[in-house]
Amino acid sequence: MSNERITKQLSSIASLIYPKRIPRLKVGPVKDDLGFTLSERLALRQAWNLIKPFERRYGQDVFYSFLNEYYWGIHKFKVGGDLNLRALHMHAVMFIHFFGLLIDEENPVMFQLMITENNLTHSRCKVGSAYIGDLAQALVDFVLKVFHKVSSPSLERGLRKIVDKFQGYQDHQTVTTAYNRLSKVRIN
Repeated sequence: MSNERITKQLSSIASLIYPKRIPRLKVGPVKDDLGFTLSERLALRQAWNLIKPFERRYGQDVFYSFLNEYYWGIHKFKVGGDLNLRALHMHAVMFIHFFGLLIDEENPVMFQLMITENNLTHSRCKVGSAYIGDLAQALVDFVLKVFHKVSSPSLERGLRKIVDKFQGYQDHQTVTTAYNRLSKVRIN
């Protein structure tokens, strides 16, 4: 091969490699599959690590105060004429534990599945979707009140996104249920 031919081949190969194209830059925060920024995810996990040792107490504080505000909700825990304190207590603990599991979940499919299952369980017990969304908001308000001195905009946005995802799904389920009821009325 001649030097001239080799030089042409090398220059054509080099033109493919150099100069390298500058990768497209994304302006703004990097988000995960669920729509949380890295700082929101970190703030949520750090706050929840502080809450975990006190899950029982915080769960009871939020759940009981919420039930007192919506006094009709406590009747869901009555068996016969007596209040089932064990079920009430376990529900308060499981409520805050479930919220923590949502924070730890990174897979969007599992996240949605967890919310779907929670919604179906509550709808079987005739607990409305608006009620569940209000309870989630009450927990967020409580957490922000407890951590008011160390709260950050990232934590507030992260908690707000969880409630929005929760309420958005709940609203969808309510619309579907209302549609099904209307279609049954028209058929009959």
